Amino acid sequence: MNFLELQVTLSFCIIFLLRMLGMFMILPILSKYGMLLDGGNKFLIGISIGIYGISQVIFQIPFGILSDKFSRKKIIILGLLIFFIGNIVSANVHSIWGLIVGRFLQGSGAISGVCMAFLSDLIREKNRVKAIALIGISFAFSFLISMIAGPLIVEYFNFFSIFWISSFFSIICMIIVFFIFPDRVNSVSRNNKNILNPQVLKFIFNKVFFRSYLGIFFLHFLLMMNFMIIPGQLELSGFPLNNHWKLYFITILISFLILFLFIFYCRFKYILENMIEICIILLLLSSIIFIEAKNNLLFVIIALQVFFISFNFLEIFLPSHLNKQKLYNFKGSIMSIYSTSQFLGISFGGIFSGWLFSFLRSSEMFLFEVFVIFLWLTFSFFCKR
Repeated sequence: MNFLELQVTLSFCIIFLLRMLGMFMILPILSKYGMLLDGGNKFLIGISIGIYGISQVIFQIPFGILSDKFSRKKIIILGLLIFFIGNIVSANVHSIWGLIVGRFLQGSGAISGVCMAFLSDLIREKNRVKAIALIGISFAFSFLISMIAGPLIVEYFNFFSIFWISSFFSIICMIIVFFIFPDRVNSVSRNNKNILNPQVLKFIFNKVFFRSYLGIFFLHFLLMMNFMIIPGQLELSGFPLNNHWKLYFITILISFLILFLFIFYCRFKYILENMIEICIILLLLSSIIFIEAKNNLLFVIIALQVFFISFNFLEIFLPSHLNKQKLYNFKGSIMSIYSTSQFLGISFGGIFSGWLFSFLRSSEMFLFEVFVIFLWLTFSFFCKR
């Protein structure tokens, strides 16, 4: 990487880390402290958690279209400003409905797709996998830090301090974007074609792109399903709930170590060309191990490790595969559809797995995962060029 590429990549890593911290820190404590808000109940707490993903789904594509017509830098700052306003609203309300409104505004700053498009504008193709890998690490660390920091902040300060801290993080992100990111007007499209034009829609949803949209949807659908089931499996295997974060930390670190060794040292063209299908097969293996593990802690840990290795590889290779295609003047729109698919996977995975788990056993849930993964693998082979 040259200096500009390294500067841009590290800046995006900081932005994603701080922004996701603001989102994730609330998750481990909302179910408890949300009940103390005026009008708080479990159903409305669930809405306050899920409303973020819903607003992301609504606004990802409009932000992507705007970024194709105007400066990506300005659109990113606009999204961060909306996220900031959402935090301020959340920090100053004392009812569950006010929190729902604040969380909706947080999600309305839906700039993930725009950021990925801007990254591909500024990073040469040969360095994009490395850049996306570093951003993937920032996601992982934000999740791990949040699981520890959220409860500690509430313990030593109060529930609303999380939103004030998140507001401060959004200001830092806006400063980074404003002063560090270059104004690359030559890479931003001034496209006059309507995205609803049939020819444009046919291009944006061709089978090669659809393979990535479908892949990220299924990946996060499975992530939500697993986190509905796995905590209970670990507890039944004798691993206490308050130590789960340690296991997640170790397995994620190991998976990223393997990922980086692979990215820098793997030279087998066949493996690289079929990496997505190989990872889907590993996910299938992970679910089968979970089925057979029952209450065997060692098997559960092995299955979890295989899952995280596959998950983190796909988090890197799915967008990298999409960025290698000729996106022409619709890069922002395409990357926003990709991000929308991700949040749809999260929404559907959470809702559907919660419904299924109300009448299925853990082994039957994992069996359903096997069916979903097999379906995904079939579609992936069909959509492959």
